Amino acid sequence: MTSDPRRLRQALVESAAEHGPGLFGLVVDGGEVVFESSVGVADLRERRPIVGGDRFRIGSLTKTYVAALVLLLRADGVLDLGDTVQRWLPGMVPQADEITVELLLRMRSGLPDYVGPVFGSPPDLRVLERYWSPETLVRMALTGPDRRVPGLGYRYSNTDYVLLGLIVEQATGQRVEAQLWQRLFAPLHLDGTTFPTVDPFVRGQHARGYLRESAEDPYRECTVLSPSEAWTAGAIVSTPIDVASFFDALLGGSLLDSEDLAAMTDCREPLDERCSRGLGIVRYEFGAGVLAYGGHGGVPGFTTLALRSTAGRCVVLYQNGLDAHDVLTSRTPFIDAALAT
Repeated sequence: MTSDPRRLRQALVESAAEHGPGLFGLVVDGGEVVFESSVGVADLRERRPIVGGDRFRIGSLTKTYVAALVLLLRADGVLDLGDTVQRWLPGMVPQADEITVELLLRMRSGLPDYVGPVFGSPPDLRVLERYWSPETLVRMALTGPDRRVPGLGYRYSNTDYVLLGLIVEQATGQRVEAQLWQRLFAPLHLDGTTFPTVDPFVRGQHARGYLRESAEDPYRECTVLSPSEAWTAGAIVSTPIDVASFFDALLGGSLLDSEDLAAMTDCREPLDERCSRGLGIVRYEFGAGVLAYGGHGGVPGFTTLALRSTAGRCVVLYQNGLDAHDVLTSRTPFIDAALAT
């Protein structure tokens, strides 16, 4: 697989045309960085560029880390994918004896997403100024009117991954952040990666996050916020190289055994004509034989894409902003150029 820096740079500039204030692209091939660059700025006040050491909120990419953790615990016999929510969290949700760990991983619990009830309509971002316990998030989800029969169909629900975090804590007797550090962050040397639960600040060198409702609106800063609202559905803070290292280890086979990796990448839930979901991960088909696995994360302030092709090329693209009117997706010139053979 070839790498043309000029082609990748131009594709990054094209991708940044509608997304800002800054966009950072990283391409890692065989564990080696073959391209990294940024467009725009990391901070609208200081006007400095985004650099590879900047930390940022990875949003729902957190779900892939949590899914990997659950599969590691399964391999150790701590829990099983067939365990029910009733076993670990008795009485917390309706029909808990019909909702298994695997259904949570596949987002087939039938439980409503808590995001709507928490933020309201129109969304009130002041909710990010307070602490939300995971139990409160689950209770808020249950105020939604659209509960469904468990197992009948896929529906994106952050509630499922909050329940997985609570199950991890019950099954291990430890806080989920301790398990993430012991099982993922430390062994993989992800030194720039943390899982904040209360601290609203992004510690260390970081890009400031911004939010824009429409193309005509200015970006407003949205860096300091409570990570508790996302918890195991989206609270991890990391760096581009750490994200690439995680996906290289996961999809390269050095983190999970072959059986669990096969289960994770069994992507049977169609999302659109080229994407399907497995256990906390998405399969992307780009045509011309290009196949990749990864995910997308969006949180007020940041948007992230991380994909690793079956040929071993890992691409991380992140924006220090969330364009609510036009969210950054995998359908960008940079992703296409970076994964092209």
